[in-house]
Amino acid sequence: MFFMEERLSVNILVREEEMEGKKVFVVNNNETGVADFGDTLDKAVDNFRKSLTMYLDAYPEKRKTLVEQEETVLVSQILL
Repeated sequence: MFFMEERLSVNILVREEEMEGKKVFVVNNNETGVADFGDTLDKAVDNFRKSLTMYLDAYPEKRKTLVEQEETVLVSQILL
């Protein structure tokens, strides 16, 4: 029998930083403390997904904390 693993929805914060003289995108999740980066936004999100998956494989009890979150938080930034 095939069981589909429950999918998680996590809140992320994305920011642009300079690293070794070039701009990169940094993605992090405050609930887990997991962060990763990439040269493009897509690469940064892909790297973050891989890092979060490894983290949850190492600490499966943290998955329950993420599953119990009832609402998604939208964080945005505006320039004044």
